[in-house]
Amino acid sequence: MDIGGTVEIHDGNDGNAGETPAQLPDTPNSMAAGMGQQPGIPIPKQSGRGQWRQLARGGRIWLCRALLALLLVGGIFFSLVPEGRAAARAALLLPALITQSEPAPLVLAGDPIHHTQATINSRDGTVYLDIYAPTTAPPPIPGAREGVVVISGVGDNRQVPQLVNLLQAMARSGLVVMALTTQTLMDYDLAPATSDAIVQAVLALRHYPGVGPSRVGILGFSAGGSVACIAAADPRIRDSLAFITLFGSYYDARTLLRDFGRRAQDVDGQLVHWTPNAVPVQVLTNAIADTLPNGDGDILRGGINTTTGLSLSPLDQAQLSPPALAAYHLLVGDEPQQVEANLAALSPAMQTLLVNLSPSSVITQVHAPIYLLHDRNDVFVPFTQSRAFDAALTTLGHQHRYAEFSIFQHVEVRTGLGIGPLLRDGVTLYLLLTDMLQPGS
Repeated sequence: MDIGGTVEIHDGNDGNAGETPAQLPDTPNSMAAGMGQQPGIPIPKQSGRGQWRQLARGGRIWLCRALLALLLVGGIFFSLVPEGRAAARAALLLPALITQSEPAPLVLAGDPIHHTQATINSRDGTVYLDIYAPTTAPPPIPGAREGVVVISGVGDNRQVPQLVNLLQAMARSGLVVMALTTQTLMDYDLAPATSDAIVQAVLALRHYPGVGPSRVGILGFSAGGSVACIAAADPRIRDSLAFITLFGSYYDARTLLRDFGRRAQDVDGQLVHWTPNAVPVQVLTNAIADTLPNGDGDILRGGINTTTGLSLSPLDQAQLSPPALAAYHLLVGDEPQQVEANLAALSPAMQTLLVNLSPSSVITQVHAPIYLLHDRNDVFVPFTQSRAFDAALTTLGHQHRYAEFSIFQHVEVRTGLGIGPLLRDGVTLYLLLTDMLQPGS
């Protein structure tokens, strides 16, 4: 048999061997027999379309296997690896910051929580605490939970829906959150003693069941963040504080008052017009009035207007002492050309107050990583305050991150924004949140 293309057929009569053999075309069975396969079993031939179907089916199988492997690796990363756990929790918490409400996925997938209230004592008087915590059992590792002390700023914000939603969302993500305020803050005032209230809250949170003493951080909004930074320098907590995050806070009270007085902020070496909101004017007025004799202090406080900030008649101004009058002109910004002279005319007690209320005076004593967040359009505190803070930390080589935003109105997300700004700033917020959530992950 010649497997090259013809087959010799014999009729069994050897006597006819000289006859010419019949020529038959190759068949599947003959090819199979020639290749050592059993005859009678056809070899299927595939068309081009069938081959593509088989390739596509194989590709789908490999794709499914790759996806399953990816899901397995992702599950391990987001559940067991600290960085992954922090990233997953940040993804759940981010919508709460952007929307200022509790997102449905977090409510469904997050921990059940409970809210309790308590009080502790401090040099600033009674400290009012609102504690939001998961009701699930703490992790088996002792002290594995992260705690965050939150200072929302001045005024009584304990029932403000946006703040409550944020605190609840943080607790649902596995944090123990302790929000605090004092009578000083509720009265739209600032005092150096408030820093002790923050220290006492940190010490209390360290002893909360399941919370690790070295996994407690501070989150401060507006002027509350500045006072919180002063607390972070306190020897009682500075060496074990996990982090401090300041959102819309000031760095130096004296340069802040200068910006008030000239109604401008220095942006890259150029003065840019800036008009402060009435609330920070009211706060600084109350803080400065605390250093004055009753007569001057009462006159200054009497001129506070919650809409315009501060305004005194010429007769009232004439009754003020020179230091109090200098402070008044700085607060209302009616003598922008005399700002430096008015700053120099402040009393020694006022000068000391400005130093004691400034993170710039204690920055070398803060050991925790610092996260700075500020909106470029802030009318409560100039964003250049955080830029100056960032520059100082960079010079010191202090571990920190600084981010500027455009979607906030001071510390609240503005309405009517397009998807572009939300996505851009949302990515930055997500990265900062991931870092902040590392201690408890």
